Amino acid sequence: MSIMDFFKKNKKDMNNNSKSDSTPNSDSPKPINLTAINIRLGGDVHSLPGRAVESTFKIDIPFNNMLGNGLLPDNLKGPDMTVSDITVDKPFELLSIKPALPIDVPYLEKEVFKLEIKGPSGSYSGPLLVRFNTSSSNNVDISISKVFLVHNEKKIELEGSTFSMNIKKGQVFKRDIQLYKILSYQEKIERIDISNPFEIVDIKPKLPITLNVKDSYVASFLIKAPNFNYAGEVEIKFS
Repeated sequence: MSIMDFFKKNKKDMNNNSKSDSTPNSDSPKPINLTAINIRLGGDVHSLPGRAVESTFKIDIPFNNMLGNGLLPDNLKGPDMTVSDITVDKPFELLSIKPALPIDVPYLEKEVFKLEIKGPSGSYSGPLLVRFNTSSSNNVDISISKVFLVHNEKKIELEGSTFSMNIKKGQVFKRDIQLYKILSYQEKIERIDISNPFEIVDIKPKLPITLNVKDSYVASFLIKAPNFNYAGEVEIKFS
């Protein structure tokens, strides 16, 4: 799962929570027009609708730790996330953050960050950028640009294979792959290998596998992540 799903899931909550805190009264001047509220976490940015605010305003950002959700086997728990710092770009100034940082957000739990922000002097029309910075010595960043399937002389790029995640060092995660993309009907395979630095822990159904169901035969892979950050391609070889 993309790490920005944390914010997408709570977009409605954020908008509802912020109305009472940050929306000025109809009689108040509105010198600052936020065209968008952009939230950056790692290399991802999620944009929320803008609004008119006063010179000093508050916003609530619900933050869900769903790292690895949908990728991890049901019996494994995803990593905690440490939010170490939150900043806003100029011309804005962050006056206060509640709760105080750093703070650990356990897997599948939510924390609401309450920000008080001072806007630029005079009128302003443009975006607000809020940066979330995280740190954990036990986690690694995995960014997969492409997954290739290889069998004999055939090599294909798996559609929709791009994904990124932040998980524990050596964490096992799961990926489902449609075997008919690379194998022929009634073909039998006895070995499956994955490129370094990853390791296949388990495959369901068990090897050997015969592709005897023509429509969308799917194998579930349990894959062990490395103990260091990785960005690049992955190759899965069938033989």
